[in-house]
Amino acid sequence: MKITNPEALMAASISRRSLVKTSAIGSLALASSAFTLPFSRIAHAAADLASGNVAEKAVWSSCTVNCGSRCLLRLHVKDDTVYWVESDTTGNDEYGNHQVRACLRGRSIRRRMNHPDRLKYPMKRVGKRGEGKFERISWDEALDTIGDNLKRILKDYGNEAVHVLYGTGVDGGNITNSNVPYRLMNACGGYLSRYGSYSTAQISAAMSYMFGGNDGNSPDDIANTKLVVMFGNNPAETRMSGGGVTYYVEQARERSNARMIVIDPRYNDTAAGREDEWLPIRPGTDGALAAAIGWVLITEDLIDKPFLDKYCIGYDETTLPASARVTRTIKPIFWVRATTVLLKRRNGPRRLPVFRRKKSFNWRGKSARRNRLTFARAGDRNATLTGSRPHAQSPCCLYSPVTSA
Repeated sequence: MKITNPEALMAASISRRSLVKTSAIGSLALASSAFTLPFSRIAHAAADLASGNVAEKAVWSSCTVNCGSRCLLRLHVKDDTVYWVESDTTGNDEYGNHQVRACLRGRSIRRRMNHPDRLKYPMKRVGKRGEGKFERISWDEALDTIGDNLKRILKDYGNEAVHVLYGTGVDGGNITNSNVPYRLMNACGGYLSRYGSYSTAQISAAMSYMFGGNDGNSPDDIANTKLVVMFGNNPAETRMSGGGVTYYVEQARERSNARMIVIDPRYNDTAAGREDEWLPIRPGTDGALAAAIGWVLITEDLIDKPFLDKYCIGYDETTLPASARVTRTIKPIFWVRATTVLLKRRNGPRRLPVFRRKKSFNWRGKSARRNRLTFARAGDRNATLTGSRPHAQSPCCLYSPVTSA
């Protein structure tokens, strides 16, 4: 391709919305030339869009993956077929009322809808379990089979014999965050649920023990802070959509000009040149570093002693039960101590993390660890030492350490 007027090209301006839309068309066309189904289906949608043959109507929906952000999706439909998907393009896209734009998972939901392997009708197993032998049945037969067996189980064994599984965004990731199977079983007298989850069991338990609940400041409160510490938190990769918090974090930092420290074994997308300091700690040592920070807070008298005496049980021997006292000596981890001193020297003695966030946006890193509960508690304990409470204007900001494994 020959450019006849390069000066005009360089001087041209483009809006954010136009850039995203144009990039999407080009990317989809490129993908279709290199991959087989279901990618080639997207090429047809891109061609229709580029030629101006847009859908006859637009239907609002939401992303139903399991992250829980529930971002808006605008499905362009023609002849009862989704031709292409865009996200939220309404409103002024201003801070506090920004467009809830979906990430690539939501924007590619058309692949799930039109995938050749998608189940479109009931299938009944006819062979042994694991053989993969199924036959197609009618909806009436499927509903009767499920209904009859459910009534039989409730009659013979009671409601505790019915277990509703966790882990599908289709059920709980909708716009209303309403799980239809839960509502159905509640109407039938109840069901067997679960304790915790594979994502946040350790955080929920730890924070409930320490604070009595999981409440915390909103991410936009970063606008009132001086120091942001991403302690194993990586929202740019785990909550990158408009329904997540990455946009809020960036906009709030622009208002506060807060210094940001990213603590993670790898250089993640949340840092990506936006961080003031990156600490690549050893994998699995988040809890040790958090405990070392707490040790510095205590030994150098940076704690809020009146707050601890009034609201905390077991901080020192005056409130600690005799059965919980430890007499053995704890061996220090010297490199962690050195890292803590480095943090204090670079950020000042009064700029250590004191703000507690609700749950981290990156949950699963510690879920498979034996001592995951201790890791989660260690991070939030530092907020307690400094007297930080939800919705208070704190000098800095701490996100729970639950990611690096």
